[in-house]
Amino acid sequence: MKHALDEKYFVQSVKNALRILKLFTPKTPLLSVTEIATIINLPKSTVHRILKELVAEGFLIQDEQNSKYKLGFSVLALGGVVQSHKELYLDAEPLLKEFANHFNLPVHICVMEQLHVVYLMRELGEIPRKLVTKIGRRNDLHCTAEGLAILAFKSKKMIDHVLSQPLTKYTPHTLTDVEALNEEMVKIRRKKIAIAKDTFFVGYTSYAAPIQDYSGEVVSSIAVIAENKTINDSPIEKEMIAEIQRLAKEISEMLGYYE
Repeated sequence: MKHALDEKYFVQSVKNALRILKLFTPKTPLLSVTEIATIINLPKSTVHRILKELVAEGFLIQDEQNSKYKLGFSVLALGGVVQSHKELYLDAEPLLKEFANHFNLPVHICVMEQLHVVYLMRELGEIPRKLVTKIGRRNDLHCTAEGLAILAFKSKKMIDHVLSQPLTKYTPHTLTDVEALNEEMVKIRRKKIAIAKDTFFVGYTSYAAPIQDYSGEVVSSIAVIAENKTINDSPIEKEMIAEIQRLAKEISEMLGYYE
C-alpha cells in the first residue's frame, strides 16, 4: 500500500512540475511563487518545494533582482522548449556575422547554466579552422573567459557556491585557486573583459565581455576563441577586444539595458 501511495505522490509531483513549466511563455517569462500557486491552485509551500527542485536541475532560474522565476537552459535538452530565449538574440546575428567575417574568427553568445557555461549561438569566419566549440556544448565556468565574464557579475553567494565545487585543472595554466579566481573576477568587473589564455586548451585564448538584460543583470557573454598564434600580441588583438566590448554593449541595449 505504501508503495502505491509513493508512486501516486511521485506521479503527481511530476505532473505539477510540468504544469509549472508550461506557465512560462513569451508573454509571461517571469512568475513569482504566489503567482504560480494562484494559477495552478496549489499551496505556496508545495510550489516552493517544486520550484527548488526545478532550479536545482537547471529547468528554472531565480532572478536575483526580483526573486521571480524564469525558464532555465536545461530545458534545451527537451528539444528547444526555451527557443524564446534564443530568439532574444536573433537581432544580434548580423552583428556576429559581421564580426566573424571581419576578424575571420568564430564568435559566440554564451549563457550560464548552473555550474557550466553553454554555447547558445555561434557564427564562423570564412577561413576553415579547427573548432573547439559547438552549439549546446557545456564547459566549466572557472576555466573559460566566456564563463568567468558571466560569473564575475553574479552574487557573492553564487560565486562562492561555484568556487566551492571541485575545480578541474585542465591545463597547467587553469586557475583553480579560489583566491586567484576571485582576484581575476575583480579585474573582469573593472575592465568588463575576460581573457583566458591556455586555461582550457593549450594553444587557445578566449576573450569575452558580459551582456546585460533590461534589469541590468549579466545574463550572457559574447566570446571569441582563437589560436594563440593567430591573435596573441598581434596588432588586431586590441581592436578585437574593443569590438567585443562594443558588441556586448549593443546587444545589451537590444535586451533593454541602457547605462
